[in-house]
Amino acid sequence: MSSLSAPLQRSLVAKDVLSTLRYEILTGELKEGEYLREVAISKRMDVSRGPVRRALQQLEAEGLVACEENGRTRVIGISDKDIDDIYELRLILEKKAISILQNKDIMDYAPILDSLNQLKLERDKGEECAPVKMAALGYDVHVAIMKCSGNKAIFNAWKSLSSILQLIMEINGNYVDEEWAFNSHKTLVDAIVQKRPDLEQVIEQHMLEDSKNIYLNELQVNGAHDG
Repeated sequence: MSSLSAPLQRSLVAKDVLSTLRYEILTGELKEGEYLREVAISKRMDVSRGPVRRALQQLEAEGLVACEENGRTRVIGISDKDIDDIYELRLILEKKAISILQNKDIMDYAPILDSLNQLKLERDKGEECAPVKMAALGYDVHVAIMKCSGNKAIFNAWKSLSSILQLIMEINGNYVDEEWAFNSHKTLVDAIVQKRPDLEQVIEQHMLEDSKNIYLNELQVNGAHDG
C-alpha cells in the first residue's frame, strides 16, 4: 500500500499532468490552434479525466489554452511577444530586488552563495550531470536572490512567473552545456556580491541575451515558433 494519502496522490497526479501539458505547449509539441480532448489526454497519460480537467483549467488561467463556448479546449500557445513581456517584467522585478540588496548596510549573501554552490556540485558530476537538475538549481539561485531582497511584494510578483520561467530554464538546459550554465549564474552572483559597476549590464546579459534568446532561437530553429 502506498504511504501517500489519496488526496496527496491525486494532487501529485494533477501536477504531473499540468507540467507535461505546459511543457508540450511551450516546446511547440502542442501547436497553436490544436484542440485538446480530455479523453485522449487521459488515455495517453493513463490518468482519470479529473486531473486532466483541472490541468486544462489552470492552463486556461495562465492564458496558454482557451475554453470555447462549445466546450472544446484550444491551444493558444505562447508568442515571441508573450516571452518578451514575461522577461521584461522579470527584468524589472529582479533589478529592483538586486537594487534593494545593494543598498542594504549589512547583507548576508550566504543563501545565494549556497545555491550557487549546489549548482557547482551538479556541474562537477560531469557526464552524470542532469540538465533538468541544472535547470532546477539555476532557478534556485534566482529564488535565493529574490528572497534575500526581503521584499515580499516583489518576490510574490516574481513567483507568479515561476511556472513558465522554470520550464524555459528546463528547455534551455537541453541546448547548453553544464559549464556554460554554471558560469552564466556565477557571473551574475559575482557581480551582485562584488557590487560591480556593470551589474545592470550583467543582469540584462544573463536574462535577455542568454536565457530568453536561447529559448526563442531554439524554438524557431525547431519550427516550434513562428513569432
